[in-house]
This record gives sequence, structure tokens and C-alpha cells, in this order.
Amino acid sequence: MSALFSVVFSVSAVLKVVCTPPIQIRPDDLLNVASVAPISAQEMPGMKMDKKSATKKPQDKKVLDKKMPDKKMEDMPGMKMDQGKPAMKEMPEMEMKAILGNWPESRDGSGTSWQPDSSPMFMRGMRPFGGFEMNMMGTLQGGYVNDGGKRGQSGFFSNSMLMFMGRQEKGDATIGLHLMTSLDPIINGRRGIPNLFQNPFDINGVDVSDRKDPHNIFAEVALSYAKPLSKDWSGFLYGGPVGEPALGNVMYFHRTSAVEIPEAPISHDWFDGSHISNGVATVGLVYKDKWKFEGSYFNGHEPSNLYSIGTLGLNSASARLSYNPTKDWSYSTSYGYLNSDVNEHRLTASAAYSHDMVNGDNFSAMAYFGQNIVQGSANSNAWLAEGTYYHGSNAMFARFERVDKDGLIGVPTGSYMINKLLFGCVHTFCVKNGFDYGWGAYAGAYSYPSSLEPFYGKSPITLGVFLRVRPSRIKMDSVTMEKVK
Repeated sequence: MSALFSVVFSVSAVLKVVCTPPIQIRPDDLLNVASVAPISAQEMPGMKMDKKSATKKPQDKKVLDKKMPDKKMEDMPGMKMDQGKPAMKEMPEMEMKAILGNWPESRDGSGTSWQPDSSPMFMRGMRPFGGFEMNMMGTLQGGYVNDGGKRGQSGFFSNSMLMFMGRQEKGDATIGLHLMTSLDPIINGRRGIPNLFQNPFDINGVDVSDRKDPHNIFAEVALSYAKPLSKDWSGFLYGGPVGEPALGNVMYFHRTSAVEIPEAPISHDWFDGSHISNGVATVGLVYKDKWKFEGSYFNGHEPSNLYSIGTLGLNSASARLSYNPTKDWSYSTSYGYLNSDVNEHRLTASAAYSHDMVNGDNFSAMAYFGQNIVQGSANSNAWLAEGTYYHGSNAMFARFERVDKDGLIGVPTGSYMINKLLFGCVHTFCVKNGFDYGWGAYAGAYSYPSSLEPFYGKSPITLGVFLRVRPSRIKMDSVTMEKVK
């Protein structure tokens, strides 16, 4: 595995040289320098000057206009500055307001979920659209994986989830536009990507096992309306033909503890498996920007068509309680009834942590528990713990899962406890036009009952390499107000 990482970093070093643009000097820059009068010793502080030398010829107005753009910091979207304070005085970092309430935008996850305020934001601004201020988040990943073992499959894969968020202020209310799409059905097709012990799914009446089904092209098409109700209370409405109900918490592709990990959790269907529902209506109340109570009415069936918005319906319900006591912690618990092919109840609980360090590094982690309850069957449980350490241009990640699997195909009927450990890293070799380009490698190991060894082998090892593209991290410098990667 160490040799694999060495190759990745060597290739990254070469690509970084290729990606770095040469320094260019424009003729206008030389004219600007020439137009500035040389500074003599007499003009230096503490030196005696005569009146003639003290009178400097003013610079050409065109040059000044180039150097001094007519734009005020307070006019920047989402930024507020106290006019009474000196401009150069150290100020706290500026916060970008969320769409659903008066808290930092970094707290918002997928749908209406929360994560810690300290979560790093990988986001890029876009042109306004239809009166909405627009931003983009998300990740594109592509690579090659070999799952190992007797049933492990191999091949090229693509993971992608792009989120487009819009906001429009109407008095003290905010209208939000929530759009999400995935290229997986186009690139991977209906068979998805290799992922050992992933829950089976159906293709034209045939069950496919040990692969992750692709996401839909239309992963979210929803609107929201948020408004303060009193000093301590605010509320919001969220809904649309495709959306995420208040069940589980942040979908794995948008958790800062997992956004760099190229594989979906094998416990996905115990926690955030209903994140794409064809029909969602959610109402939420927030108390003192720390407590959030919300309920959803949604479609519990899996989307039937990957390439269009499927049949709409509202036949399931859920409720979720979230609590953010500090900027580094976020807790949630939820309960839902899913009216699907197999009617089931789902209980979830999670704790998320994110902490910014003095040197700009960040550590983000999450632990969750999920339980699926199906009448006539034993309850099945799932536990997960994952974390990512962002260090400069590198990110190291790890995930451990322990899941009761009772739907495996091609093995004796029963419930099997599956343990999986996955770890790896990503190195960003190029930052260009607001995007980070990185190479990564990862490995996975498994343990399970010996009764499965005739089918899966004794100790399969998953190995994979991938390329990752996503928006750069946003951080507002307290003095310059510039974005810091």
C-alpha cells in the first residue's frame, strides 16, 4: 500500500508543475510602474525636503482607477462591516448567512440537515440566476477499484454529486433554491460501481449484489422559505418534487467527515438512504439558533427512474431533533416510517465534530447509529465512525462500520455481522480557477462470520486510486476579506 501512495504523490508532483501557469508580465503593468514617480531620499520619513520636492505630480487618473477599484467591502454579498471601526483593526472572521436561518452557512448540510459550524466549506460562487445569488458545492471523483476476494469486482468508476444553492431576500424572509445532480447514471450506467457487501438493488427484475446503485440525475429539485418568528424562534418550509426528508442526517457525500472518501458506506441504508425522495414536504422550527425541530411527509419508495423525476407521492413520515451547542459539535436523532416495498421504521442518532486548528488545518468526524425495524423480522443495526484530517494540500481519512446484513444474495439465508475498515488519503496537486484537483488512494479490509468465507474468501482487500475535483475551501481573512484556501 505504501508503494501505491508513493506513486500517487509522484504523479501529483509532476501534474502540479504542469498545472502551474507561467508568470506573465503585461505591457500595461510596465507602463503603470513607469508612471509612478521615483521616491527620493528626501521624501523618506525624517528627511528634510524642500517645497518643490514636496509637491508631487499626481498620477494619471486612469492608472489610479486601475489600482483603486470603486468597490466597498461592505457592498460584498453576505458581508457586514461596522462603519465606526478602523478598517485595519483585527476583526472576527466574517460569517456567510445560511439559507434556512441566522447561522453560518457552513452549518447547512444536505436537505435541511445540520453539521458543526466549524465545518470547512468547499464552495464556489456563481453568476446570479433568476434573481437568486448562486453558489456551487459538491465533488467529482473518478478512478479504478478492485474489491478483492471471491466476489469482489473491479473496474473504473465515477462518483459525483453537485449541489447548486440559490438565495433571495424578501424583507426579513429568505427564499432558497436547492438543486442537486449526479453524473453517475451517465458514466457508470445502471450497474453502479463495485462496493463489497453493499445492499443489493434491482435492474430490470434482476438483483445486483456487491455494487452501489447509481444516484439519480435529479437528486434534488426543491424550494425553501425561512423567516424569523420572534426574538428566539424562526421557522422554515422546504419541499419539492425531489428532496431529502428529515430522516438520518447529512448525506455522506456532503459530510465534511466523508466528502473525500470515494466509497459509499455499507451502512448507507440504515442512516441516510432516503436522501433522494420523489416528493418531500418539511416544516421546521428553530429555537435560539441551537435547537431544530422538524417533520417531513415524503415518498418512501426508491426512485424508479435514474434519468428523470419519477412518480411523485407522499406516503411516509419522519421527525428529527437537532442540537448545536457549540460551533464544533452537532447532534441529531430521528425517527421515520417508510412505506416502501418492505414497510419499515427507522431510528437514527448521530454526533458530528469539526475543529479548526491554529495553522488552518481541520479535523472533522462523525459517529452514528441506525436501526431498521421490519415487522416479522429481527431488528438490524448499523454503527459508523469516520473522520478526515485536512492538513495543507493533503487530506487523510478513515471509516469503520459494523452492520447487520440480512439481504445478501447467493449465501445461506440469515443475518451476518459485517465489519469494514476503509482508509486512505488525497493530495491536492493543483488549485486553479476556484477548484482543487487531487489524486487519492485507499484500501479496505473486512471481517465477517466464517460461514461466509466459502463465498467471499477469507480476507478480501479492497484497493483503489482516484482523481478528485471540487471547489476550493472558503475561509474569510479577518483583515483583507479575501478567500483563503
